[in-house]
Amino acid sequence: MFGLTGLMRCYFIPGVTDMRCGYYRLSEIVRNQLCRNPYNGDVYIFMSKDRRKVKIIRFENNAYYLYEKCYVNGFSFMKLEFDSDENSVYKMEWKHLVALLECPVCKVLKVFKNNS
Repeated sequence: MFGLTGLMRCYFIPGVTDMRCGYYRLSEIVRNQLCRNPYNGDVYIFMSKDRRKVKIIRFENNAYYLYEKCYVNGFSFMKLEFDSDENSVYKMEWKHLVALLECPVCKVLKVFKNNS
């Protein structure tokens, strides 16, 4: 069950992230490279280079939560553009997170010939 709400603080982590990482390695990236506390209940969003996979981590009630969404070939997540340094952490509003997760981008539209 997807347990995120609009009351949580969500942060997007830009840059290429190895999508083989699990919750422990992603929380280490948050702690060591970004100097943030991954145990404060905030939500951290990571996206693959090809924008086909997103991983979301949070820590609550002594447990890690890891969410993953991956599109099939031909679809990807929207490209996010930011107005400042690529190495920053960006706070995302709930509406932007929902739009990111629920609005796939189609790279190619195949139209087949109607033989009737």
